[in-house]
Amino acid sequence: MLSFVLDENLGLPACEEPWKTILSAAGIAAHQTTDLAGIDQALAAHQPDIAYVPTADFHRLLRSGDQYYRGLAIATSKFTGDPRQRSLLVVRSDDPATKLDDLAGADYGYINTSCTSSYFAPAILLTRLGKTWDTFLHFVPVAPWQGQIDAVVGGQVRATMVLEDVWRTTPENAETTKLIGQYDNCKPPVVIARKDLDAGTSARLLDALVAWEPDWSGIYGALKPYYYADVHPFFHDLDQLPVGG
Repeated sequence: MLSFVLDENLGLPACEEPWKTILSAAGIAAHQTTDLAGIDQALAAHQPDIAYVPTADFHRLLRSGDQYYRGLAIATSKFTGDPRQRSLLVVRSDDPATKLDDLAGADYGYINTSCTSSYFAPAILLTRLGKTWDTFLHFVPVAPWQGQIDAVVGGQVRATMVLEDVWRTTPENAETTKLIGQYDNCKPPVVIARKDLDAGTSARLLDALVAWEPDWSGIYGALKPYYYADVHPFFHDLDQLPVGG
């Protein structure tokens, strides 16, 4: 059986029907986990044949010179259908801050160090400002997605960066929070596969991924075939960060 490792936070229910049957018929066994460090280690060791991961994790492999995997499919915004999303810098509606510069030393909520919207987006913005981004903010892990916004409103952290799609899904967010910045080049997660995976399996899996209709309650929209042009602007921004950032 081929191995398919997935970041569970990304919402592709590979261990549920109809995916269990689809993958089994293709000779693929799926494993979902929130252990992103474990996923990164497995990818570096070329253990999984296929993976569904944040785009920054794929970039990290490529930046290190590892060409073992290729992009197969990329998720999209459920609002626009495009493989591009915006990350919003969010504070409470009564916070005096009006821009990122006002948040020096603030407790900042993020999901994990692979997260495009909550970790790499502020890193990129602060690097552009000439800030030492990893010391400018005090990074505090919080629950993902709406949980990030709830952490801001509840006072657990002062700010977070969260996907606009998440912020828009709950109308009350427009009343309880204020937007003071944004990063426009976020890329949804990608399905990657080893380059020597046989063409028939790759084609069957891609067909199934593209045909899948995600539930509206999820974070991402449908998947599309992966093209480097879709991720290039984000990869360019990541290349400006220190290696290991």
